Amino acid sequence: MDLFLWSALTIGFFGSFHCAGMCGPIAMALPNRDQQMTSLFVSRLLYNIGRVTTYSIFGALAGLFGHSLSINGWQSDISILSGIIIILFVLFNTQAVQTKINHRIYKFTAFLKKALGSFMQKKSFASLYFIGVLNGFLPCGFVYLALAGAASSHGVLEGMSYMALFGLGTIPMMLVLSLSGSFISIKARNWVQKISPVVAIVLALFLIQRGVMLKENPDACCERVEKSALVR
Repeated sequence: MDLFLWSALTIGFFGSFHCAGMCGPIAMALPNRDQQMTSLFVSRLLYNIGRVTTYSIFGALAGLFGHSLSINGWQSDISILSGIIIILFVLFNTQAVQTKINHRIYKFTAFLKKALGSFMQKKSFASLYFIGVLNGFLPCGFVYLALAGAASSHGVLEGMSYMALFGLGTIPMMLVLSLSGSFISIKARNWVQKISPVVAIVLALFLIQRGVMLKENPDACCERVEKSALVR
């Protein structure tokens, strides 16, 4: 697995600390089928697989977008642009900006929360899976960060793999959270909040450097695009 895909796991792992604060209440409120530990573990695992499913679909769409750019020779430009956008977001991510973004997505999240509430009333394995699927649609800065990386991939399969690995990186923390019924300490979450911009900047610089390398060696890009097309 190359460095590009490893970055997805890294973002997912650090993002899971953020998820503990944002999605923790949902994970802790998941319904229980019964009191058996095996059933509890399977239900929580299905919830997390549901989230990964949604992320993978997003990744496939982002990869398709990246693939179309590769065909037109714009792959390097989108990689550089993604890095620049991430840096700008980190630098100008003020409370006012967050308020405007949250206001625009309020109606959508209200619909999701209503649907989540409906599934929360059920205790089937299927409902737990779909709670995870819907949870994956909730706005999250780390998901957007990962999607920027997926968009700079070379095809549907690579974009899907990137977001699937991102989701897998979040599972250990979210699984422990949903099983233990306790939040990560405030101190730990504050620490992650401080290093989150650093993680974002590192990914941004990686995408920019990747884009520059593609400009210097466009044939490598074309070869990977052809391989991706063959896989599809």
